[in-house]
Amino acid sequence: MFLPLDRKPDWKNPPLITLILVIANVLAFYMWQFNDDQREQTTYEYYTQSELDLIELKAYVEYRLQHESSNTEHSVTRDTYDEMRSNGDFQNKLEQERIITPASENYQDWRFKRERFEQLRDRSVSSKYAFNPSQPRLITYFSSLFLHADSGHLFGNIIMLILLGLGIEILLGRSLFLIGYLFSGLASNGLSALIDGDKFIYGLGASGAIAGVMGMAIVIYGFRKINFFYFMIFYFDVIKARAIWLLPIYVVSQAIIEFAFNTNTNVTAHLGGFLGGLVFAGMLKFIPNAIKHELIDESQQQSSFASEFNDAQALLTKLDIENAKKKFLALDKKYPNNLAILQQLFTIAKYNPASEEYHELAYKLLNLPGADSETISIIHATYRHYASQAKPRPRWTPELLATIAEKFASNEKLIEAENIINYMIKSIPDFAQNPAGLATLAKHYKNIEQDKYEKYLKLLTELYPESKEAQQIL
Repeated sequence: MFLPLDRKPDWKNPPLITLILVIANVLAFYMWQFNDDQREQTTYEYYTQSELDLIELKAYVEYRLQHESSNTEHSVTRDTYDEMRSNGDFQNKLEQERIITPASENYQDWRFKRERFEQLRDRSVSSKYAFNPSQPRLITYFSSLFLHADSGHLFGNIIMLILLGLGIEILLGRSLFLIGYLFSGLASNGLSALIDGDKFIYGLGASGAIAGVMGMAIVIYGFRKINFFYFMIFYFDVIKARAIWLLPIYVVSQAIIEFAFNTNTNVTAHLGGFLGGLVFAGMLKFIPNAIKHELIDESQQQSSFASEFNDAQALLTKLDIENAKKKFLALDKKYPNNLAILQQLFTIAKYNPASEEYHELAYKLLNLPGADSETISIIHATYRHYASQAKPRPRWTPELLATIAEKFASNEKLIEAENIINYMIKSIPDFAQNPAGLATLAKHYKNIEQDKYEKYLKLLTELYPESKEAQQIL
């Protein structure tokens, strides 16, 4: 089985519908369907112990003879019993009293036992609310999507729903994802009613709707290359391929299940849901902005960026400086102002601190916006290298130094902040931001070093007595 896995969930904007659907399926199984196994066992024990099965089996043999061209009698086997239970036409006519009629000799006995059997049968949520293609009811088109045969069936579907739904819900939005999910579930049961309308069977499970989510994924991603998680018995891995390849793979896998294995898997319902998902997402293609293609492209770009960046970094690790520089410059052109790229280019430029590139890159890094710890760490490392290695000398402006000093002081890098401000009051004593710098130092030293706190207050009031910072103190 192949599953598209191209997006991680965004927990800042959580995929609530997927999570709600998962919870709904779990609650339906462990609370609504609770004790269904026992109820069904009781029902069919009564069916056999009351010998209702023998009465109806005899009627089925007569029904089959009437509908066969040959009048040759067949031996009654277990297969005959199974045929009777799954024959939609027979079961419908039986319930309508068209097989065993009021005129039949054993009608009263059969009617009494049949009513008791139906009362017991309808106590089971699975029997009452599963989808029966030979007796489709509106409520069962929806209710069957939340019922499961056993815990293995439930958790298999939940895993599939999580793996598929977390990404597709982000790309469609909550409302459209829910509509698409339910539409696929209805299509699943609709195709089952259309093709298997002659079968008296109980269809239940979220797999048809989940197959629809897979169909939506194929249309949404189209010919884009995405990551696929696949597993074959005990082997699993991740590969990258075009999403459209999932279409023939899924159809072939369902054909194999249908014709090569003897299982209870409702392949018709799976294909119905799958087609429903294809149709639904196909219709969304004609609605502007219904599908968030920008998120898909962003994911693709991130993957491409990571691959190219790692290639360039590998060259730098091998000290292949020229080729690494070419790759990082190409990346910078493709992804301008990317911080990781700027840092790597600055690392390369450090080999020639007299170059124009070195000065330009240092200036960009020193001017990074923001005052978070990561940004300050980058500015601090750049400042220390630029201050000591730039040739013939650093090219910073008084305004840049004042901004850097403020950020350093606010992030407990007081030594560098102090050095910058002392340099400013000595080299450019009339610079307008000097009083603010001294006030900043005094503020941050207040509860750390009393001597320095008093020192910078004194400098502020002596050198810039007319400044607003000095006036506030005075």
